[in-house]
Amino acid sequence: MDPLNIELCPETGICSIMKKDGRKVDLMPDEVRQLRTALANPDAARSVIAEADAGFAAALAPDELQQLAARLK
Repeated sequence: MDPLNIELCPETGICSIMKKDGRKVDLMPDEVRQLRTALANPDAARSVIAEADAGFAAALAPDELQQLAARLK
C-alpha cells in the first residue's frame, strides 16, 4: 500500500494528500501547479506544501515525496 493517499479533483484542481495516520492537507490549484514545478527538488516541494501546512510538510518522508512526484507529473 502506498504511504500517501493522493486525490486530485479534475473539476476543481484541488489536491488532497492524506497520510496513513489520518493527517491531511488540501492544496489549492495554484499550490498544485507550484508543487508540480518543485517536485524535482524535495526541499522546494516541502516548502510549497509548508505554505498550506508546515507540520504536514515536515513530516513527509522521502518515499512520500517520491510518491507525490510520480502521481503529480
